Amino acid sequence: MGERRLDRWLRPIFVLPVLGTLVLAAIIFSPGGAAGAVDTRLTTYNTSPFGALGFYDVLRRLGWNVQRRRTAFHAPVDTAGTYLLLSPLYQPSATEVSALLGAVRRGATIVVSPPVGSPLADSLRIRRTQFDQDLEVVSSTPVGSDSAISLDSAAVRAGSFSRYLVPVATSERDTAPVFPPDTTTLLRVHADTSVRPAIMMRKLGRGSAVIVADWSFARNDNVRDTSGMILGVRLLERAGIDRTRPLVFDEFHQGFGSTNDMFEQIGDAMFKTPVGRAGVQALIAGLLLLLAVGVRPFAPRGRQSIERRSPLEHVGALRLAYERIHATKLATGRLVRGLRRRHPLGAGALADDAYLKRLAERVPATASDAALLERALTTPMAVTEWVAVGDAIDHIERATTP
Repeated sequence: MGERRLDRWLRPIFVLPVLGTLVLAAIIFSPGGAAGAVDTRLTTYNTSPFGALGFYDVLRRLGWNVQRRRTAFHAPVDTAGTYLLLSPLYQPSATEVSALLGAVRRGATIVVSPPVGSPLADSLRIRRTQFDQDLEVVSSTPVGSDSAISLDSAAVRAGSFSRYLVPVATSERDTAPVFPPDTTTLLRVHADTSVRPAIMMRKLGRGSAVIVADWSFARNDNVRDTSGMILGVRLLERAGIDRTRPLVFDEFHQGFGSTNDMFEQIGDAMFKTPVGRAGVQALIAGLLLLLAVGVRPFAPRGRQSIERRSPLEHVGALRLAYERIHATKLATGRLVRGLRRRHPLGAGALADDAYLKRLAERVPATASDAALLERALTTPMAVTEWVAVGDAIDHIERATTP
């Protein structure tokens, strides 16, 4: 009995909901990530020391029209904006770069730091060099270039740079003055005996591209001690960026993008949200349980089928059973019930004895037979006497049938 009860509770209809509830609770109440993990993305949504939320908030409080962009750059891009790409996690594609630079040539401004080999770096003909040691900013005075713009001494105390900019077409020994005439150096660093630009601006059509070697000054830890913030504000001011124009931070390529692709949206909902992950794991657990329950280690044994008797065999079996237990009253009741079904006489709610009395009143020729049946319903009879009950039923059938 105990095993049967246990098997009942182990049925999938009970196990699956319990398992799904446990999995859902485990996922929802589990920690969101590894302890001590720090987000190092330079995004305005990041509040860690490596993020750029402080840079975004200070610019907003200083009156800049700051915005966040969470969609890809598809033509046509608004030419009234200034677009900041702060070392994005995912680099813009060649199609996006074409749309972005098309907007720049029509009057927009971009502030970027393209890595080596990216489509944006190839289009701007600029790359960054890497150094094993940081290089301190020691001077903001232009060297050998009349078109260079100097920065205040307070603005260049923004820490150190580990990269600087060089033109692709020149050698490592070339310095800032060899850049094209449409290039303006905004900040230089000294490396050994050479002077290299760390921030520069190039004119592209009616717009301009500001290229930054290292965005470290825009991180929250440098903004907090004001040095990085001063350099960032001076950079935007010296680049001639109007505060009334939208200053758009690119968040799409930092991993915060939105898309209209149905399958990507479904994938994000299933694998990038707690509820979605809970549903997927519950589905996998249910499939595993169904597989474990459905696959049998041994071939199933065929069930034995019991043949049903024919109607005549069934009547004979009932007769034999009634005869063995001397169930004359029960047998008489079954016969009277069949008689009532064939000849109801409007006595649907009456008892069997009341029916027999009505039968005797309606058909006087059956009075003796009705009396015999009424006695057989309440009094056990010997088998030899009970045979007369069948004769009485037969006589009633003939008397009541027209």
